[in-house]
Amino acid sequence: MSAVKGKEKVAPAKEDDTRSASATEAAADASAHGREGGQRLTGKSGRMVRIIKSATSANLYQEQLKDVETDDNLVHLPRGGTIVNPPEESGVGAIQFGIPPETIKDSMKLGITVPTYFVILGEMFDRQAALNMAEFEFPAYFNFFCLKKRVTLICHADLESRVRAIFTETLLGPPEEDCKPEEDHDPQTTDNTAHPKFREEGYYLDGMRRNLNVDTLIQFKTFDAKSEVNLENDAGEKKIKIKFDLFTKSYRVQEIDDKCRELAKIDEKFTYKKKKGDEEADEIREKEKEEGGSAETEPFQPPKFGITILGSSHGFDPNGSATGFVVWVKGRGIMVDPPPGSSKALEKLSIPPRLIEGVILTHCHADHDAGTFQKILKEKSINLYTTTTIFNSFLRKYAAISGFGGNFLTNLFTFKPVQIGKPTEFYGALFNFYYSFHTIPCVGFEVTLDGESMVYSADTNSDSEVVEKMFAEGAIGQQRRDMLINKSPLRGDHSLIFHEAGVPPIHTPMKLLVDLPKSIKEKMFVVHVTGSQIPKDSGLRQANIFDTLDIDMLDRGVGELGSQAILNIGQLLSSIDIFPEISPEGVKKIVDSSVRKTYAKGSIISAADTHVDSFTIFTAGIAHEKVNGDTSGNLNRKYTSGDYSGEVALVDPTVKSTFVVEAYSQVHTFEIPISVIQPHLTDQSTIDMIKGYSKLQAEGVWSALSMNLVFKEFSNGQRKDFLDSLNETESFNLGDVVDLQSCGVFIVEGRVQVLLDPSSVEDEEDLSTYRGKNNRMDFIDCEVERGAFLSDINAVLNDKVTYVTCEATSDVKLRRLERTKMVNFLIKNPGLMVQLLDTRILTFDEVH
Repeated sequence: MSAVKGKEKVAPAKEDDTRSASATEAAADASAHGREGGQRLTGKSGRMVRIIKSATSANLYQEQLKDVETDDNLVHLPRGGTIVNPPEESGVGAIQFGIPPETIKDSMKLGITVPTYFVILGEMFDRQAALNMAEFEFPAYFNFFCLKKRVTLICHADLESRVRAIFTETLLGPPEEDCKPEEDHDPQTTDNTAHPKFREEGYYLDGMRRNLNVDTLIQFKTFDAKSEVNLENDAGEKKIKIKFDLFTKSYRVQEIDDKCRELAKIDEKFTYKKKKGDEEADEIREKEKEEGGSAETEPFQPPKFGITILGSSHGFDPNGSATGFVVWVKGRGIMVDPPPGSSKALEKLSIPPRLIEGVILTHCHADHDAGTFQKILKEKSINLYTTTTIFNSFLRKYAAISGFGGNFLTNLFTFKPVQIGKPTEFYGALFNFYYSFHTIPCVGFEVTLDGESMVYSADTNSDSEVVEKMFAEGAIGQQRRDMLINKSPLRGDHSLIFHEAGVPPIHTPMKLLVDLPKSIKEKMFVVHVTGSQIPKDSGLRQANIFDTLDIDMLDRGVGELGSQAILNIGQLLSSIDIFPEISPEGVKKIVDSSVRKTYAKGSIISAADTHVDSFTIFTAGIAHEKVNGDTSGNLNRKYTSGDYSGEVALVDPTVKSTFVVEAYSQVHTFEIPISVIQPHLTDQSTIDMIKGYSKLQAEGVWSALSMNLVFKEFSNGQRKDFLDSLNETESFNLGDVVDLQSCGVFIVEGRVQVLLDPSSVEDEEDLSTYRGKNNRMDFIDCEVERGAFLSDINAVLNDKVTYVTCEATSDVKLRRLERTKMVNFLIKNPGLMVQLLDTRILTFDEVH
């Protein structure tokens, strides 16, 4: 690898000194006090607030920065995207292809100038990663507000209108006609004087916004009829050409001179279509072996009431993650503005995904909503909490980003509207939302439980002088003024205060927080900042990534130690779909009869052909289940926190384990004797379902999932749902036609030839895709084998005829997934549905 090159070198971003010191102190605290930090706070009722340090490295979001590939005049950025550096004499600056979230942090971290030219690839949304790959907001903000430059976005003509719609929504907020103040506010407790005037409030925050529009920050260049774009130097001379090749789906960067030298060829990368060769797959496995399980693991104990921090910085910090966290109530979690990659963070922290039951979206800026949309598309359908105005803005924005209609998007999650002035209940806690003082609609909230409370300011400016000026000049009404002044998080009425202090004027000035009384600052954690932005000796502190703040609701000093552990096991058991709700007495009996075990990395948790005498819940670490003696590296399944095994023994006590389960990292388990947990399995349909799993394992159907590029990544819950939906095995002979109408087909044994010839289809509507005008249906002619899944997903979802034909090229055994069951499975797993649109074949190494 060569050194990273850039037209204009700047010093690489250094780790934040304040953050480093804080991390050192955290390590010292963790060493001296176990996971619990040495410092404690006092809640409103005198309860202690414990700061619990995670054993997980706070550098999770830096791992992807380790390897930076460069090739001549190219820089392949760690988060995705490629920078092309034209010759310096051309006078044209660096050109970046692809714009994943937080991409400017890569340039800043690497010490190269953030580009001003950005090429949006053919599809803006990457379905495999569930990420917006055209996140131009922060490149535009950084160039305009920090560097006083305007970015140039290069895209296909049909994308410009979508980009304009997105940026109008996020820069200026929704127009007045798209705001729904009557639906956002409870009419029983508020009147129209509580309704914000969002555009007007934005003008008071920042007067220059009156003259801002999309073209102030962005210049568009679209590909012409020849699929070309020319870039000029400062003198207006055309120096660089970018040409899009529709057939190879690649972008060619050329110098405009007598030689027309080609500088780079950039492929459009749809990750859901990429093929992994054997060498690449082997390299990936070796890298995973080196990195996997190197750290000690610990089971996560969710607080009865508290917060786990997933990020506490902002969109311009190269060393930190955007602000986001989990609010815990009685062992159940609700995520707030989860940062991109938050699912990986949960895995690192050993937080079972089943315990997360919803997401709160505060507003539609990319550093808050990019990870939110990603989380929505991961595994099961979840609840989304926000106001109607913000929800509609979110739908419009992500319909433009993804290319999907708003009606389609609403099928991917459950919208739970919240109202200002009306509490929203979550497991006995009351969430009270309010509109903060920001440039676009944004909600903060307070949460109360059993006399304790916490508050999150969200993005806001808490300067009361500006609020009073707006009120005096009639820009806001009485209740709106009272809400911003009398309900301000800075009043100190809560056990925990999470307050932002970003870049003024659209965020709270740091000096305002510095000047607060000590009694308030002691309860405050500052977010949306880097550690170095907090003045030393100010009495303020940043919320440290991966800390958990536990408001000690159990009054441990009066002998209730251990009740939280019982509560957590109860919550974990209730999240497992094969059990009904178990009473507290039943949970206590289970806990008293069970054992917690820790397995070192590389040790055998369960050997093949041995009796299964325990129902095992994995509480931390990663374990791999493999076929005994298999050296291919293929997994039967992966266990992470919240997964379980041993369910077949609940219906057949004589069963023996079929596979080897090995600790890939240090693994913690909670193991319940079969005789203790078996009486709680009472539902006959569940018992029949588990018996079906046993049969599927014996037939090799379960292990066949590991032979599929997409299905091998299923969680255990997804595997069980998928297999439970399959019909009984069907057999076909060589030469038989396999019907694919309105169903899916999973190959258990044998080989099938698959053909799709788009030229034979007369009606183009029958070959319509979700990929936009510049995409075309591919010709398919391939032979597939065990583990392949065949289905014309578009035809199934729209109940249309498929033009895919299949013929057995050997004796074949397969299982069908009927249309109704497939649609239900995809709706339950929205990320998979988005990922599989336009597909016909899923094999071990490729998706067609």
